[in-house]
Amino acid sequence: MIHRRGFTLIEVLVALIIVALGAAAVLTALRTAADSAQRQRERMLAGQVAMNRITETRLEPEWPSTGTREGSAEMGGRRWQWRQEIGRTPFDGVVQITVRVRPEVQSGLKADEGWLVTLTGARGRSLLADPGADRLWDLARREGD
Repeated sequence: MIHRRGFTLIEVLVALIIVALGAAAVLTALRTAADSAQRQRERMLAGQVAMNRITETRLEPEWPSTGTREGSAEMGGRRWQWRQEIGRTPFDGVVQITVRVRPEVQSGLKADEGWLVTLTGARGRSLLADPGADRLWDLARREGD
């Protein structure tokens, strides 16, 4: 008579528990990676909004006045709230531009909370060798003449 030894019910249950715990760990890792990628995407989009705001301020024909301005922009299929602060610097003819960006319409946030990105730039008459000309735009104008 041949005795075949198979797995007992307890051994099968223990094996299933081990597989379930492994699967749960893998799913948790995948969820964490997906959340991280989403946060990175949000920060990247907020950074683009801030960079665009700084660039727009640099290209405005009027010299920016010191103070705070707020507004919103759309980027990546979402609305973003921005706050721009223009401040003086120790250098004559140069202002500092600080832009903070966060997703628009976040209830319960105070004025200084929830900002995803803060970028700082400058605009100044003293930043060009010739204060009356911007080399890039000057070249473009000459080519069009």
